[in-house]
Amino acid sequence: MFPFRRFVSLILITSLITLLAACSGGSANRAEPAPTPVSNDNNDNTTPAEPATGQPAAPSKSGTIQISLRGASAEVWGKVAEAYMAKHPDVKVVVDIKPAEGYRDWLQAQFAAGEPEADFVNTNENSDLNEDQKFVDFKPWLETENPYTGKLWKESFNLDGMGVNLDDPNLQTLQALNFESVQILWMYNKEMFEKAGITDTPKTFNELTAAFDKLKAAGYIPFTIGGNALSLWSGQAGWLMRIYPDQYFRDYVELIRSKPEDYTYMPSIDDNWKFDLNDPYNDSRSNVSTNELRMYKAIKDKVGPYKVEGNPAWREVLTNLKTLFSYAPEGFMGMSEEQAYKLFLTGKAATMVALPSSYWQLPKDFADAEKTGESGGVKSFDFGFFNMPSMEGELVQAPARTIHIYTGFYGFVKKNAEQTALNIDFMMYLTSPEGYKVYLEAVQNSKDASLSGAPLLNDIELPEEMKKTFESFDAIGNTEGLNSPGNVLARGLHDYQPSVQSYIGLISKYFNDEIDVDQLLKQYQADIDAKFEAMLKERKKELSDLEHPERQPPVRQ
Repeated sequence: MFPFRRFVSLILITSLITLLAACSGGSANRAEPAPTPVSNDNNDNTTPAEPATGQPAAPSKSGTIQISLRGASAEVWGKVAEAYMAKHPDVKVVVDIKPAEGYRDWLQAQFAAGEPEADFVNTNENSDLNEDQKFVDFKPWLETENPYTGKLWKESFNLDGMGVNLDDPNLQTLQALNFESVQILWMYNKEMFEKAGITDTPKTFNELTAAFDKLKAAGYIPFTIGGNALSLWSGQAGWLMRIYPDQYFRDYVELIRSKPEDYTYMPSIDDNWKFDLNDPYNDSRSNVSTNELRMYKAIKDKVGPYKVEGNPAWREVLTNLKTLFSYAPEGFMGMSEEQAYKLFLTGKAATMVALPSSYWQLPKDFADAEKTGESGGVKSFDFGFFNMPSMEGELVQAPARTIHIYTGFYGFVKKNAEQTALNIDFMMYLTSPEGYKVYLEAVQNSKDASLSGAPLLNDIELPEEMKKTFESFDAIGNTEGLNSPGNVLARGLHDYQPSVQSYIGLISKYFNDEIDVDQLLKQYQADIDAKFEAMLKERKKELSDLEHPERQPPVRQ
C-alpha cells in the first residue's frame, strides 16, 4: 500500500461536469500539448463484431488508442498510457485531453465530420449519439474474461453500486462505464465562519441563509458558484436546480411506477415495494421500476408534479432557489466554475458546492499560481464540509437528498472489430488491480487531479487515509438517474437541448429580476408544451406510444 496525499462533471460531469461535465468541481480547463499524430490505418466503417461469451482477449496487441476525455488530467492519463504501452510495445496510446467547456459540441462535430480519431471519450453529454448507438456496447464484453485478472470482466465491478443490472430486460445496451462515485456537498471556510460568529454548520435552508446574512455583514461573499450556460445546465448551478425540487416531489414515483401489466414491470422487486418517504433510497432503481412512458404521459397531460405552471410547490422551490443564488457574487450569471472556485480558493468567498475530492485537491491548489492568480500561490485556510441543508414548509415532503452517484461515463467510439477489441483491452487493464494502482499512484503524484469518491471496483486496495475519508461523508440519499420532476423538468425538458437553451434564458431573466416567478413558470410551461413532441422524437418515441404506456414501443431508427 502506498501513502495517498491530498486532492468536477460535468461531472457531468459534467460532467461532472466536469462532473459530470458535470462533476469536476473547481479544476480549470487545461491547455494540453498537441497529440502525437494518429494513424487510422486499421480503421474502417464496418460494424464491430461483438465478442463470443467466455473468450479471453487476444494476448498480442497492436494499433493506436486516442484518449480524448473531458477536462481530465493529461499527466495522470499519460502515466496510465505509459504503463499500458510498456506491456504492449506495439500499441501507441495518444493522450489528447479536451477542455470541459464545449466538449459536447466538439464530440458532436467529430461525428459530423466522419469517423472520429478519438477512441476513449466521455459519453454523457450527447444523448443523441447514445440514441444512435455511436459508442461501443460494453454489455457483451462484460461476460468475457479479463486477461489481467483471469476472471469474467463483470466480476471486476461493483455492479450494484454502478446501478447496473445485467439481467434487466430494459438494459438493452451499456455504452458507458461508471466505476467511480461522487457525492455533492457544501464546502466552507472554517475561519470565515468563526469570524462571522457562526458556530454550527447549517442543517436547514433557513439556517443556511441566516449564516449567509452573517457572512455578508462580516464583509465576505457568502456563496460562490458559476452561472454561465454550462453550469446552469450540467454543472454546479444545475446540481442545485435538480437537488432542491426533489424535496417537494418525492411522491412522483407513485405516478410513474410500473404497473403489473407494464412491459417494464419486474415482479422480483415491484411485487414487494411500498412507498416510504422515510427511506431516502425508496425510489432507487434497485427497489422499484418505473415506466418512462408513464412519465412522458404525465408531462404531456400536466399531471401532479409534472405540471409546472400554477403549481405551488414549483413556485415555492424556485422562490427559495432565487433567494439562495442572491448570495452569489454580483455578475455570477456570466461566471465560469473556474472563476467561482478562485473566489473560494483565494479566501474571498465562504462557501461553494463541491465534491469529496476537494479534501485532497484544495491543499494542492493553494500553491497553484495558475489557479490562484498569485505568484507562489495563496495562504491556506482550514476548511470543512456539510450536507445539503433541507428546505422546510408545508409543501416539503422529505429532507434534502443529494447527487450521490456513480460517475465516469467512460466510453469508446464504435469503430471496426479490431479497434474495438484493442480499446476494450485497454479498459480491462485500467479496471484491473494492476492498472488501477497505476491510475491511483498517478493521481497521488499529480498537481491537477483527484478521485471524486470511492471507486466501484472489486479487488483493489485503497490507501487507508483515503478509505477513511470517503467513509466520513454521510449518505443522505441520491436523486441522480431518476425520472423525477427535478431531473426531467428543473433545467430544461429532459436534456433536450432546444429546451435547455430556453430554460437558461428564462432562469437568467428570473435571477436578474426581469420576470417574476409566475411569469417564469407560465413561459417555461409553454416552452415545455411546444417542444414536447420534438423531444420525444429525438428519443425515438412518438405521441402514439403514450396511448398505451403498458406496451413496449417499437424500435425506431
